[in-house]
Amino acid sequence: MELDLLKSFVAVAEARSFSRAARAMHSTQPTLSRQIARLESELGVRLFERYGRHVECTLTGQVVLPLARAVISRTEEILTLTREQGGIGAGTVRFGAVGNVMALLLTPILGSFFTAYPRVTVDLIEMDDAGLEDAVVSGELDCAVITPWGSTRAATQHLLTEEILLIVPRDHALAKESSVPLSRLADESVLLPRAGMNAGNVTADAFRRAGLEPRISRRANYPELTKSLVKSGLGVAPMPKMLATPETLDGLVAVPFEKPLYRDLKLIYPRDRPLPPAARALMVHIRAAILSRGGSEQS
Repeated sequence: MELDLLKSFVAVAEARSFSRAARAMHSTQPTLSRQIARLESELGVRLFERYGRHVECTLTGQVVLPLARAVISRTEEILTLTREQGGIGAGTVRFGAVGNVMALLLTPILGSFFTAYPRVTVDLIEMDDAGLEDAVVSGELDCAVITPWGSTRAATQHLLTEEILLIVPRDHALAKESSVPLSRLADESVLLPRAGMNAGNVTADAFRRAGLEPRISRRANYPELTKSLVKSGLGVAPMPKMLATPETLDGLVAVPFEKPLYRDLKLIYPRDRPLPPAARALMVHIRAAILSRGGSEQS
């Protein structure tokens, strides 16, 4: 099915007239009529009812119309993006993420991006989630990857959903459990990063919604420091799964919560201004790389 046939169908449906649609498309009425007849033949249905000088979509036509609009829109988006990417030369992208997300998730992706776009420079900015959102909204950054908490003032694209696990010492009573209910942490010292790091806010919010007030100590923003504190018996720590791989848990154990906790990672970008082509190319590259690993779920 040719895209031109769908465009002709949408034009006639919106104009409710072959003659008006032909003028809008800088075509002729006989040409448009032949295209609609061809589309109806390919689909095996009638798309229009004729009423004198105007036409109306049949029930089938009404079903097809939003789908045809969507196909046209997505096709034009693909063409625009590929033209932009094909024309990308030198450029600079101001891109940010939380440090551990940058190091563990994004570094290999950025490496392949630099190979594909050798003349594009990416300024890598490390901040907490709240600072990254502020920087994108203000124009300091073009785009960023954050864990959102609540609504965001920027436009978003979902990248992945990742489970949050509880890190405890190997000799801790909870280390032997297959899962941990939140209520078991009521008397524990819980180590969380500062409020601008939203993975910690997701956990703290889960406690509040469960009616619990554990002893939360916002002592460590860096995962390795947090693990050292846990290993020293100074508390237990909720931590995203990418930070709790077996090779990084010397003397520690990662236990899932009984009611699983998750954090999202999303690309954010401005709502009120267009992105430069290089920034759009970087966003497409990041999202495609993560989705190609098996979808939106981080295992």
